[in-house]
Amino acid sequence: MHTTLRKLALLLLIASCNPLPAGAQGKCTAVSPDCVAVGEWDLSVALGAGVRTNPIAGRADIPLVVVPQLSYYGKRFFLDNLEPGFTLHEGVANTFNVIAAPGYDRVFFSRGDPQNVLVSGPLGSAGGGAGGGLIPPEDDDSPPTYPNHRRRTTYLAGPEWLFSYGRFAGQLSALYELTGRHHGYEIRGALSAPLIQTEHSLVANAGFTWKSAETVRYYYGVKGLYRPDAALNPFVKLGYSRVLSGRWTLSAFVHYEYFSGEIADSPIVSDPSVVTAFVGFNFKVF
Repeated sequence: MHTTLRKLALLLLIASCNPLPAGAQGKCTAVSPDCVAVGEWDLSVALGAGVRTNPIAGRADIPLVVVPQLSYYGKRFFLDNLEPGFTLHEGVANTFNVIAAPGYDRVFFSRGDPQNVLVSGPLGSAGGGAGGGLIPPEDDDSPPTYPNHRRRTTYLAGPEWLFSYGRFAGQLSALYELTGRHHGYEIRGALSAPLIQTEHSLVANAGFTWKSAETVRYYYGVKGLYRPDAALNPFVKLGYSRVLSGRWTLSAFVHYEYFSGEIADSPIVSDPSVVTAFVGFNFKVF
């Protein structure tokens, strides 16, 4: 049951690659490539075409072509790409974990961010440059440029609650940045419900991420010019999948996140939202 709840809730984060995992629909079956047995590694690769818009001024949109997914679920310890965790309590409808997760916002600033290869939220991003220097103008009519400090890799950790009720699955986590970059907090919540569950799967997701002032300032503040406060970003997502064989699954989704005014009003932000869309085939390696 822990594996079922965990895989359901991971899809509720501000992005996951596949819609509802077949393993979340009940018992694992032979034709269910997303089912993960306890104590075994799972590796799959999504091949397709997609894009994520980049809200940072002067940065190009992010193409999505190849996205690997790696996971392991033991009796207590689990790993989903870059997110390790430990189960404190496992129940029929409620599970409590302690998890660690990388700070997501850096993907817009640095091509070298690990989440651009292995992702647990929305599909990987690939912003331009190394994350420092000036925000470059796109053309002569662009707004003024501003000093842009380097955003380093951060990790957050804290408790996570996974729950299910009828056809709904949810997740709520409270995380603190423990790598000493900004000492900020994030609260992440999401809810998922299947709209169609036949040979086709259509799943609707909605949720939010609350970021403390320290977090928002680290990524979107401009020293001496703009000092934002905390931000609440809602999102919605619609995901579709169809199992084609024991190894191949057709997957597609569209994901929309809206930025709070504290982020959208930053002089380095040119768009108040991020849209991610992807369609392709997921191949289960093992």
